[in-house]
Order: sequence, then structure tokens, then C-alpha cells
Amino acid sequence: MKMKKLSNTQKLIFVLGVVGTIVGLVGKFNNWDHGDYFPIFYAGMSFMWIAFLKPETKCCNLFKRRTSRSSI
Repeated sequence: MKMKKLSNTQKLIFVLGVVGTIVGLVGKFNNWDHGDYFPIFYAGMSFMWIAFLKPETKCCNLFKRRTSRSSI
């Protein structure tokens, strides 16, 4: 997927992911405590992945209660 096809919201989430990942890497190489840099790094990596998900409203919920329609 090209960056041109992303919406403004997806671009913002991607940029936040890049910033979070860079801050996490800077913390890693500046000897921050593991609990300080890892959540930021992990959230940044997750944001970059989430930005490329398709924004569809369809959802397959296996546990959703289905109502049966009877024709009367």
C-alpha cells in the first residue's frame, strides 16, 4: 500500500508510530531502564502496523448471538 492511499488519520498514526519507535530506540541505546523504553518502542511498532490495516467496518464475530427469522 502506498502512502498516497492512506487517509490523514492513518498518516498521523503512522507518524506517531515512527516517533515512538525512534524514542524507544534512543532510550535503548542511552541505557534507559527496560521498563522505560520498551513500552514506548512496542507501542510505536504497533502504531506503524495498525496504520496499514484496512478501515472496513465488517467484523466477523463468532460469539455474536444470531437471531433466527421465521416467516409467518
